Amino acid sequence: MFTLVNKTTNATVQTTDPGRALITGKWADIGKLKGPILRGLASRAPYFHNGSAGALTDVLDFYEKRFNVFFTDQEKSDMIAFLNAL
Repeated sequence: MFTLVNKTTNATVQTTDPGRALITGKWADIGKLKGPILRGLASRAPYFHNGSAGALTDVLDFYEKRFNVFFTDQEKSDMIAFLNAL
């Protein structure tokens, strides 16, 4: 847990993740983050921090199981085609 105090306004925030504020030092950036860029995603396999997904189909299979969502075969192929087009 971090306790952050604004030196100008004396406002206090407690957070477990200061986010982008650690980089910029800006009060407004507390809790903000920079999301990953999806451009060229298809050419950057393997996926995940540990390289456990070798293909985009493996990524979709993981998310289906992890979050208990169900994609039709058509939805999977459409999503993979979209990600390959980025």
